[in-house]
Amino acid sequence: MRRLERSSGSSARSRRSPHSFLPLSWLGLACGMACGSGGVAKPAAVPSKRTPGAAKPAAISGATAERVRQVWEAAAGGYGRAVAVSRRHGRVAYASKTHVALYDLGTGKLLGEARPCTEVVHTGLAFVGAKLHLVCTDQLVSYAADRLAPVAPPAIDKETVTAAAFAGARLALGHHDGVVRVYDLEQGKTTEVPVPGPPIDVKSLALSADGKRLAVAWVQGSVWWWELSAPDQFHKLVRQEAESDALAFDPSGQLLAEEGARHTTSLWRLTEATAPYAKLQGGEWTKQILFSPDAKWLVRGGSDGLHLAEIGGSRRVALDARGKVEDVAIDENFATLAVAEREGRLSVWAVR
Repeated sequence: MRRLERSSGSSARSRRSPHSFLPLSWLGLACGMACGSGGVAKPAAVPSKRTPGAAKPAAISGATAERVRQVWEAAAGGYGRAVAVSRRHGRVAYASKTHVALYDLGTGKLLGEARPCTEVVHTGLAFVGAKLHLVCTDQLVSYAADRLAPVAPPAIDKETVTAAAFAGARLALGHHDGVVRVYDLEQGKTTEVPVPGPPIDVKSLALSADGKRLAVAWVQGSVWWWELSAPDQFHKLVRQEAESDALAFDPSGQLLAEEGARHTTSLWRLTEATAPYAKLQGGEWTKQILFSPDAKWLVRGGSDGLHLAEIGGSRRVALDARGKVEDVAIDENFATLAVAEREGRLSVWAVR
C-alpha cells in the first residue's frame, strides 16, 4: 500500500510505479495450493470468528485508512462480477459470470465451487442471515452461508434481472420490464417501483441501510430516488452524459454517491431541495462505492483499482492498482474488505 500525496485540492492523485508494490513475503503470503480457478495464496492469519474476550476488529476509517493491508489473495478465476464477506460466518464468497466460490475468511482456503447459472448479475451476491444469496439474470440462487450447500431461494419475479443491490435482508432488483422490485427476504414482502419512461434496463441500484430509500440509474444516464413508502412518487436527481455504474447511500440515507460524470464521484444531499454535497476525482470508471460508518470516507473500486478517499478533504490512500475492480464488499463491522477483479483475482483487506 502506498499513500497518495496530500495537497490542498481534493483531486490530487499519484500512481504507483510498476516497481512500487510491496513484496508478497512482507504480507506473509506463500502459494498454498494450485487448483485451476481456485488457486489460493496462503494468507497471514486473521481470526474468522470472534472468541470470548477477543478485541473487536478495527473499522476502516480516517483514523485507520493508512493501516489497511492485504491479508490474502486467490486466483478465483473467470470474469469477476460480485463478492461478499461475513466475519460472522468467517466466509468470503466470489462470483464470476458463471461460477460462485466460497473461501474461509481466516485461511483463504477454497471450500467449494458451483456453477448455478449462465450469467451472474453485477454486485448480486450477499450473506443474509444464515444464507448466501446469488443473483443471476434468470433466477435467485441460495446456499447455506458456511458450506455452499443449496437451499430453497426466496421467490422473485420471472422477468429478466438487469441490476441488483442488497441492504441487510432487503434485495432490490431491476427487471427488464422497467420495474424495480424490492424484496424483503425475511418477511417475503415485495414493493414494486415503476421507473419513469418506457421500459429501459436499470444500470445500477442502491438501497439505504434502513430500507426506506431507493436510488436507480438507467442506462441512458438518468438517476432517480424514491421514498419506498411512496413508490409511485419519484425524485429526479441528475442526468449524466454517461451511465452511472455505481450508486451508494451513506449510513444515514441522507447522502447519495453516484458515478456518472467523467472521472468524478458526485455526492448529493437528499432533502426537499436536493443539493450537491461534494465531488471527488476518480478513475475512468467506478464499479463500486462504499461509505465509512461516519460518512467521512469512501471506498471505491474501478478502473484504477482499489482506494480510499476522504470526503471534503485531500487525503487519498491507494491500496492496489494491479487490476480493474468490479465489486467491493465490507463485513458487518466495516473491518474487512473483499475485492473481486475483472481478471478473476480475489483479495481480502483489513486494518493491521
